[in-house]
Amino acid sequence: MEGEIETDPKASVAIGGRRISVQTLIFWAGMTFWIGNTILNTSSAGLVALWSSLLFLAEIIILTSATRTIHLNQVPAFYCWGGVMLTLVWLAGYAFTIVEPDKGALSWNFFAPFMEESLKLAPVAFFLWRQRRARLWSLAASDLLLLAAASGAGFALVEDAFIQHKFGLWHAVAWLPSTAVIGGSLTVGHQTWTSLGGATLGLALLWRPRKPKVYLLGASGFLWSMLDHFGNNIVVGRSGFLLDFLSFIRSHGWLSLYLFWIALVVVIASDLNAIHRALPPLPELKMPFADLFTNRARPIWEFLLTKRALAFVAVHYRQEPPAVRSGQLEPILYGLSQRAAELRGGSKSSPQPPAGPNRPTWLRC
Repeated sequence: MEGEIETDPKASVAIGGRRISVQTLIFWAGMTFWIGNTILNTSSAGLVALWSSLLFLAEIIILTSATRTIHLNQVPAFYCWGGVMLTLVWLAGYAFTIVEPDKGALSWNFFAPFMEESLKLAPVAFFLWRQRRARLWSLAASDLLLLAAASGAGFALVEDAFIQHKFGLWHAVAWLPSTAVIGGSLTVGHQTWTSLGGATLGLALLWRPRKPKVYLLGASGFLWSMLDHFGNNIVVGRSGFLLDFLSFIRSHGWLSLYLFWIALVVVIASDLNAIHRALPPLPELKMPFADLFTNRARPIWEFLLTKRALAFVAVHYRQEPPAVRSGQLEPILYGLSQRAAELRGGSKSSPQPPAGPNRPTWLRC
């Protein structure tokens, strides 16, 4: 019967001739309530904040479309996780008032940026931890930049809406609608701060420099964002040496804007370099452009994402010691090679016979 909910664990509902899982319906219902309630309470400011966050995400999606390996259906999930993190920030802030009731205190202005920047990146860190045995090796730096941007955008939505509802709409810089220019200073916003943290984390995982450089690179975006966030917060109602020093270091907030664009360019360039240099020019790894205009367009896009993932695993394969190669990377390489072959031509066989138990011949060292 139409509209009837099944009782099995994968229950679904029939809507317009299509079956949609109950889990999906609950997800979109929660998202609709969250965004709708924000707009109802902030009016036009809520619409502006929503448009700004979605436009920012659209820009990142477009700019990373030539390098990412993840599907776009993961972006709404991280957007929502960013909103959840804002709730956790509110709870943590409420608990911190027990220790320091004065929200204008210096400790509050330091605690808030650290807590917020940490929680915004927490969904990305959790994703990496869960995928550490397999998917981690096939991710592009662009993937982490995009997921971090989604988390930051979801986190910023409610805060941006209520701030603009109370103090008026912001004047943003071109191409970054989530920024706010106030006098000669710039606030780049949560989306940009988190994206910067995701970019350096992605570059650290892709480049994998020796310790401790890998840790410094991975944490550098987060640390800078926290510093810029801290400097942005203490501007209100303060003066003195600390404020002047931070304003100089931050260039009144404008340095973060330049660092974000630099990080974005480096991420995309690094991913493109890996994609085009890691794999050999084998016919079975070339994209069949003619199929883009047929009913095989979707499998070809899947093939392209799989090929990119294969390239990133190949990059790590050449960097890692033999124990990691045989224990973790060779099964992933073989699996992705077989998947690419199936998507490329419908074949069930690997594009190359394995050189070892799981290694394609083009990676024989």
